[in-house]
This record gives sequence, structure tokens and C-alpha cells, in this order.
Amino acid sequence: MNFLLYPLSLLYWLYTSFRNFLFDLGVIDSIVYKIPTIGIGNLSTGGTGKSIVVDYIIEKHKSKNNITTLSRGYNRNTKGFIQASKNSSAYDIGDEPFQFFSKHPEINVVVCEDRRKGMNIILKNLPNTDLCIWDDVFQHRFVKPGLMILTTTFQYPFYKDEILPIGNLREDKSSAKRADIIVVTKCPDNLSQKDKQLFLTSLNPLEKQKVFFSSLTYLQKIKSESEEIDIDVLKDDNFILVTGIADSSYLVNFLKLKGLDFKHLKYSDHYNFKKSSVDKISELSLNKKILTTEKDFGRLSPKVKNRDIFYIEVGLKFPKEINDLDFNTYIEEYINKD
Repeated sequence: MNFLLYPLSLLYWLYTSFRNFLFDLGVIDSIVYKIPTIGIGNLSTGGTGKSIVVDYIIEKHKSKNNITTLSRGYNRNTKGFIQASKNSSAYDIGDEPFQFFSKHPEINVVVCEDRRKGMNIILKNLPNTDLCIWDDVFQHRFVKPGLMILTTTFQYPFYKDEILPIGNLREDKSSAKRADIIVVTKCPDNLSQKDKQLFLTSLNPLEKQKVFFSSLTYLQKIKSESEEIDIDVLKDDNFILVTGIADSSYLVNFLKLKGLDFKHLKYSDHYNFKKSSVDKISELSLNKKILTTEKDFGRLSPKVKNRDIFYIEVGLKFPKEINDLDFNTYIEEYINKD
């Protein structure tokens, strides 16, 4: 199959490499803005935890900064520039922006396919913004963040991958050089210094690039629209796990390690729950609780009625015993450098 896909992969590589070459030469402009801008993106098609990094930065810096996030709003039912409000749904602005706004209502959440247009409106209509966070921006080179963060997983790093459609890379591995920071996500909790050094040797970052190792954390409390309960309550009965994310294996393993009994309904990333899917979920969850991810909750809860639907929050941690620098300090220094 790879042999048959190789010509397509070569054509895709030629296109993306030539496009990047034009940006690198300055033939095509990348606009830089005066306010602090942090871009988070990846080289692969998904599953690297970039939205978790966005959420982490929001949580750590929203008390000191007027934050606006700018996303494309992938797979939404609308087009153009939209600022999230209390009337917005995940289908209006996309599941990840909806998650950001639901969790952090004090910040501005904006979606726009055209990042330049989006920034122009932000600077005009939201002039108090003193930190703009761009989600999934690595390939959107018409704008250039002041600080670019590239996410890659420990288990499936980009340097082991191939370009589409043979692999999952959106552009050549060498594009990683554009990142100022590389955040290695989903590391094992017991990551050793030896394994870290082996990873760094294979990663081979530039001297200017900072590399941070992080792992996922799942909260003990799960939430619905009206209540919050301890996840161990689910030990009393089996339940339905519904996911529409790129990689649900970490959540599944976490739940299994807790000894929970559940049936997993797995859908594609950013899945819009169709009637057939909703009917199946409703049928299987009769007299049972439904557990889903924070990202999926915004899409699922409006469609599945008369069911106990809970979501579990996922967080990020940067173990001090593994990292040479403090991630939060590094980000704060960039924000306040002027």
C-alpha cells in the first residue's frame, strides 16, 4: 500500500516544501504583530495534545493577562469571524474553542479561518488584548507568532513519522526548525533521564530550541452540566465511554487502571454526532452513565437527551526532575520581555 501511495506522498511533499521555501525566502510575507502572540501547533494530523497545551497556558496566565485565543474552529457549521458568547455552541465555533470558552469564560475566544483577518478584527474590536494565543497555527504561515510551540508525543514523535498519505505529517520533518519550543507530550510518569537523553538525541533540536517533557493528568472529579462527582462512583456500575478524539488510548488506559468496567464507543476526531450514532449511544446507555472527554461534551450533550452525561478533564504537568527549565517561567519571560 505504501508503494502505491508513495507518488501522492512525493507530490504532497513537493507542494508543502515549495510553499515553505517561498515563506522562508520572504517571497510570501508572514505578518508579525506587536502584542505578544504564542502559536501552538504540530506537524502531524492530530493527537499530539496541542489543545491541552493551549488550555494550560490560558490557566496559568489568565489572571495577569487579557487573553484572546484565535482558532480556525475546525468542523463548525459556520464560517468567518465569530467571537464566542454565552449563546455559542460547539457547532457554532468548534469543539476546542467551545471548550476554552466554557472553561475560561473570562477570556475572549475567537474563530476565523483567515488568521490575518482574525487578528485585524481582534486588534480593532478587542484592543485590551495583551496576549493572543493561536491554536493549530504551525502551517498557517501568513501570520508569524512571537513564540512558536510545537507539540509531539513521546510514543509517536514526528521524527519517526512520514509525510501524508503514507504517514501523518502535514509537512517535512525539517519544518520543526521553525519552533522556538518543542513540548513532548504524553510522556510516561516514570520517564528516566536515560530515556530522556535518548529521545533528545533522536530529536536533535537546534541549539536555540527549548525542549520540555510533559505528561497527562486526569482529574479525580468528573462533571456534568449540573453536578460534580468522584470518578470512583463509576466502580459501582458499568458505563459507556464515548470519545471523538484522535487518540483515546491514554484515557482508556487510565480508566482500566482504576478497575472501571465500561464499553467504549470510539469515533473520529472532531466527530459531529449523527443521528445513527446518537441513537446507538442512547440505546446502549439506557440506565447507565455516559463518560466523555471535555472536548466531546460540547458536541454530545445537546444531542443525547435524558441521560447522565459526564466529562473528565485532562491536564498537563511538567515534572521538575526531568525538565532543565521551568516552562511557566519561560512563557512568562516571553510575555513580559518588552
